[in-house]
Amino acid sequence: MSADAEQQAATDHVVRFLQYLLEILPKLTLMPPEMRAHLRGQFDGIHPRFSPHLVAEPPTIRRMATMLYGDPKPTMGELSKALSLPLSTVSRIVSMFEEQGYVERQPDAEDGRVVRAGLTDVGRQLYEAMQNHVARSAQSILYCLTVEEQIILLTLLGKVASNLKKGT
Repeated sequence: MSADAEQQAATDHVVRFLQYLLEILPKLTLMPPEMRAHLRGQFDGIHPRFSPHLVAEPPTIRRMATMLYGDPKPTMGELSKALSLPLSTVSRIVSMFEEQGYVERQPDAEDGRVVRAGLTDVGRQLYEAMQNHVARSAQSILYCLTVEEQIILLTLLGKVASNLKKGT
C-alpha cells in the first residue's frame, strides 16, 4: 500500500471514529433525566444573564463542578484558567449556582482579597449523584467489551485526549 493510500485509510478511520462519537454523544448524559428536569425547574425564572445555556455548556459546568468538589477549593482565577473562560463568565456561573445553594464562596485563609469557591453539602450530593449516573452509563456502554478490550479502548482514548490537550 502506498504512503498516500495509508494516509487516506488512516483519515477514513478517524472520520469513522468521529462519526461514531457524534452518534453516541447524544445518548450520553451527565445526569438522570429526572435530576435534569428538577434543576431546569430551579433555574426557570432566574435572571436571564444567569441562564445556564448563556454562560457555559454542560461539559464545562461538569468540569467546574469537579474542581469545586476537590480540595483545596479553587480561586476564581484558577477556575478561569483551567476552564479557559473569562473571569467574568466563571463568576457568573459561580453566582448562578451560589443562588441555587450549590456553591459557596469563601475568603482565602491566607489572603482575604482572594475568594475561593466550593460545593455546599447539597452541591456535593448533586455532584456525587451525577458521578454515579456517569459510572452506570459507562458500565452499560462498555458492557459489550471484554475487560481486556475495555482497557485497550480506554488506553487509546487516553492517548487521543492527551494529544488533543497538546493542541495537535
